[in-house]
Amino acid sequence: MSKIQVEVRFTDKLKSIRVGGQEMEIPNAIKTKSVEEWFEPAAGRVNWDGLGAEIKAMGFSNEKNAVYSFLFIGPEDKKREFMGFVESFCLGEEAQQETQEETEQDYLHNAQNYQQAGNAEMAFQNYMVAASDYGHPEAQLKVARCYQNGVGVAKNAENAVVWYKKAAEQGNAEAQCALGECYYQAFGVEKNEKEARRWYEAAATQGNATAQYMIGRLYAELSYNEAAVKWYTKAAEQECPEAQYELGDCYSYGIGVAKDLEQAFEWYKKAAEQGNATAQCSLGYCYENGIGVEKDVIKATEWYQKSAEQGNCRAQCNLGYCYANGKSVEKNSAKAVEWYRKSAEQGYARAQCNLGYCYANGEGVEKNSAKAVEWYRKAAENGNATAQKNLGGCYEYGRGVALSKAAAAEWYRKAADQGDVDAQYKLGLFYENGYGVAQNKEEAVKWYRKSAEQGYADAQYNLAELLLWKDGEEAFKWYQKAAKQGHAGAQNGLGFCYEEPDKEMEMMEIDIYPSVGVEKDSAKAVEWYRKAAEQGLDSAQYHLGCCYEGGKGVTKDLTKAAEWYRKAAEQGLGLAQYHLGRCYEGGHGVTKDLTKAAEWYRKAAEQGLGLAQYHLGRCYEGGHGVTKDLTKAAEWYRKAAEQ
Repeated sequence: MSKIQVEVRFTDKLKSIRVGGQEMEIPNAIKTKSVEEWFEPAAGRVNWDGLGAEIKAMGFSNEKNAVYSFLFIGPEDKKREFMGFVESFCLGEEAQQETQEETEQDYLHNAQNYQQAGNAEMAFQNYMVAASDYGHPEAQLKVARCYQNGVGVAKNAENAVVWYKKAAEQGNAEAQCALGECYYQAFGVEKNEKEARRWYEAAATQGNATAQYMIGRLYAELSYNEAAVKWYTKAAEQECPEAQYELGDCYSYGIGVAKDLEQAFEWYKKAAEQGNATAQCSLGYCYENGIGVEKDVIKATEWYQKSAEQGNCRAQCNLGYCYANGKSVEKNSAKAVEWYRKSAEQGYARAQCNLGYCYANGEGVEKNSAKAVEWYRKAAENGNATAQKNLGGCYEYGRGVALSKAAAAEWYRKAADQGDVDAQYKLGLFYENGYGVAQNKEEAVKWYRKSAEQGYADAQYNLAELLLWKDGEEAFKWYQKAAKQGHAGAQNGLGFCYEEPDKEMEMMEIDIYPSVGVEKDSAKAVEWYRKAAEQGLDSAQYHLGCCYEGGKGVTKDLTKAAEWYRKAAEQGLGLAQYHLGRCYEGGHGVTKDLTKAAEWYRKAAEQGLGLAQYHLGRCYEGGHGVTKDLTKAAEWYRKAAEQ
C-alpha cells in the first residue's frame, strides 16, 4: 500500500493543491468558490471535474492500493469543513501532525539534493514550498538568499527582504543578521541604521558572531567605543576574523579600551591566520616596526605577501617598498613597480605617488616624466600630500608638464595645508621671492615658521634671515636650531651674531651687527664660521679669513687669512676675490705679486664690487700688474664712482 500526500493551502481563498509533491492546475474560478464546490464538477466553460476526479487525473490512481493522506494548511474552521467533505466523498484520511513535519523536512531535503545536483530552479521551488506553505524559517532564509543572489530565480532585493523578515520574525538568527545588513546597506529597503541595529542586536544576543561584529561596528560609528569593544570581543572569541581585526585596532590605538600593543598584535595574528587580508597587512606592519612583538622584517614581508596576493592595496604598496629598498628580499625595482602598480590601480594614493616617483627617476621602469606627472596627479587628487608636493615640483621645474610657478604654488599649498614640511618651506620660498604668488614677506615668515617648527633646517635658516633685523633674539634661536643640524648657512649666521664689531666702525658709529640678545664673543664667532667654512660655504670662508687677518677671536695669521680668502674666491665670492687681491698687492700672507693682485681685483670688479673696481683702476693708472692704461683706469674709476 502506498500513501500519497495531498497538500491543500488556504488563506482567504484556495491557494494551491499539491498531490505527491506535484502542483495541481486550479482554475481561478474554483479558487474563489466555497469548500463544498471544490468537490463538485464545475458548470460551463470552467475545466474542473471535482477534487476527487482531479486528484485521480494527476496519475497516481494506477499505483496499487494507493491511499491519499490529506494535509490542510489554513484556518481551523476551514480545515474541519474540508476534512468533512473528504470523509463524505471517501477520498482518504487526514494526515497526522507528524506527517506535516515530515513533509516540511522532505521539501528541505529535496531542495538540498537539487542544490547539490546543480538544479537551482528546483531547489528554489522546494525551498519556496517549505517556506510559504509551512512557514519553515530555515526555508524562508534560503528563499531570501536565492532572491538576493539570483540563484534559481531572478534577483529581487525587495523579495529577499520580505523573506528575511519572515524568518527573522520567527527568531532565525542568520535571517535577523541578514535583515540588519539589508537595512544597513539599503538593500531592497531604505537605509535605516536604527532598524539595522535592532535586527543585528537580536541576532547578536543569540550568539551570531557576524551580527556581534556588525553591532560593534555600528556602535563604533556612533563613537560608543566601549560598547563596540564589548561586541567585537564577543565576536572575536567566536573566531570572527573581521572582529578580531577590529579589536586589534582598538587595542593598537586605545579606542574604547586601554592601549595595549601586545594585545593588538595577538588579535591581528588570530585574524591573519584565518586569512583576513587587512589583518595580515597590519601584522606585517607590526613585525616591520616591532610593534607589540620583536622586530622581524622577514616575517613582515611574508605577511605583506600573503595580504598582497589577496589584493590588499596597502600590503601591495608595502611589499613594493620592500622590493624597492631590499628589505628582507633582494632589491628588485621592477618587482617594486609591479606591486606599486597593482596597488595604484586600485586607487591607493601612496602607491600612486610611489609609482610616480619610479617613473620620475627611472627606477624599475623607463624614465618618463609625463607618466610621473600622471601618477603624481592621481595621488595628489586623492589627497596624498607627498604627491601634491612632488607635483608642485614638476610644475616648478617644468618636468613632464609645462612650467608654471603659479600651478606649483597651488600644489605646494595643498601639501603644506596637510603639514608637509617640504611644501611649507617651498611655499615660504615662493612668498619670499614672489614665485607664482604676490611677494609677501609676512606670508613667507608664516610658512617658514610652520616648516621650522617641524625641524626643517632650511626653513629655520630662512626664517632667521627674514627675522634678523626685526627680531634678532628669535632669529638667533632659529639659527641655533638649524646650526645644530649642521646647516652651514645657519652656522655662518651664528658666527655673524657672535662677531664683535670693528673698533673703527664703532668709532664711526656704523652698526652692521643686529642685536640678538647674546653677548658678543669673537671666539665663538670663529668657531661657528669654521664649522660652516669646512662645509665649503664661501661666505663663512670669507668671514673666517677676515677673523684671521684682523686677529678677531683667533691669533692673527695672514697666511691662514689668505688661504680662506682663496677658498671663497675660487668659488666666485666677490668680496673674497677683492681681499685676496689686496693680499697679493701687499704681500700679506702670500708672496707679493701685482699681476695676481690685478687678476683677483678684475674678477671681483666684473661682479660689480665697487672697491675692486677702484683698485683695478689704480692698477691701470700706475701700471701695477697690468700695462698702464689711463683710459681703462678712467673706465674702472667711473664704474666704482657710479656705485
